[in-house]
Amino acid sequence: MFFNILSSVCIWGAALIVLLRLVSNSGIRLGLPDAIFADKGLHGGFETGRKDTAAVFGLALLFRLIVFALSILAIYIFRENKFSWQDLIGEYLKWDANNYQRIAIGGYSYHVENGTDFTTLAFFPLYPWLIRIVNIIFRNEILSGIIVSSLLYSGACCFLYKLMAIDYNRATTIRAIVFISVFPHSLFLGVMMNESTLLFTLCAGFYFIRRHNWPLVGIFGALAALSRLAGILLAIPAAVEWLEEYKILDRLRRKEIGEVWRLFYSKGLWIFLMLLGTGIYLYCNYKTTGDWFKFLEYQDRIWNNKSCYFGKGIQGIFANLVHDGKYTKFAMWLPAVVSVIFVTAALIYGLRRHKTMYSAFLVIYIIINTGLTWPISVARYMVCALPAFMILADFSERHKWSEHLLTASMAIAFGIYFVAYFMGRQIL
Repeated sequence: MFFNILSSVCIWGAALIVLLRLVSNSGIRLGLPDAIFADKGLHGGFETGRKDTAAVFGLALLFRLIVFALSILAIYIFRENKFSWQDLIGEYLKWDANNYQRIAIGGYSYHVENGTDFTTLAFFPLYPWLIRIVNIIFRNEILSGIIVSSLLYSGACCFLYKLMAIDYNRATTIRAIVFISVFPHSLFLGVMMNESTLLFTLCAGFYFIRRHNWPLVGIFGALAALSRLAGILLAIPAAVEWLEEYKILDRLRRKEIGEVWRLFYSKGLWIFLMLLGTGIYLYCNYKTTGDWFKFLEYQDRIWNNKSCYFGKGIQGIFANLVHDGKYTKFAMWLPAVVSVIFVTAALIYGLRRHKTMYSAFLVIYIIINTGLTWPISVARYMVCALPAFMILADFSERHKWSEHLLTASMAIAFGIYFVAYFMGRQIL
């Protein structure tokens, strides 16, 4: 009960501050000090060129290649079997990767359990569709999945670099890329999982939101919604930025209805394009089973996982850490606890220091991803809590002593969970 109450106070308190900031920055003064609503964490920006972006992409891809090589080394060291190349690649086919492979091979109707259950419907389609395209060349779904993940991770780093270059200095920007790369569960950004797909679409979406390129906001938002359920949350920062940038509430107060309507249909309406991604996924459910929301049934019946109040979900995570006597205490629940604490702390620290859209996204992202009755993958989900890493980078810029400590700690944990993943432990 303690963690339920504590998390509720923190998250709902943050949500109230975000709402007050949104109202104030949209043009309605609330009589509160201006310092409350200032973006104190912004250091100005810097110019980026094609060479810079290409260098970021190349270094990010090199990092993933090194991690891949180390995975092969780890398999050889910790396994006594003799491995062929196919066996080595097969070590990447773990947990949910099996379902992405099945979708890539034959769509949602390819794999059936118990004669009637199309259980792959619980997984979103964009990542396996990309695997299918790349597989035209490589003829191996697992290898194609690794390649897709690595390329999308590298592209995400480029968009993160360009996004932060608008408001932050170069050192803070580079630090954010490093933090998101060595975060312990960022190992999923280079395996056969869809984390890199969501991260790429979120980074691109946030960049175009910040640039106020609304057609591309809608397109990448739709792609994010096709990546995972949480992808549709990109609509939240988009709406916040639209309200603040064009002072919509102030225009409504001054009864400039015509101008508000013009801003809506020429710019804001593009945000609704994101619903296309969710609609396509729901249509996949309907086409396969005749039920638009069949995935919810599978999540509940097959994975014993359904929605609940986020405070209850967080309480459950802490309870499992204390009471679970298995190795899963450290494999699943410890990283989940640390991840929730990290993202919540970043949210609170960044409330008055960063743009409202980042805090608004984090509030809803935490609520959605912890509001589960069996939240075994929370640590993995927090890899895509993008603004948290931007805020952490700003924190370490202001507190220089923390940079090496944070980087070393995360890198060591990355190595531990990386090896454990390939040893078949429940790193989910």
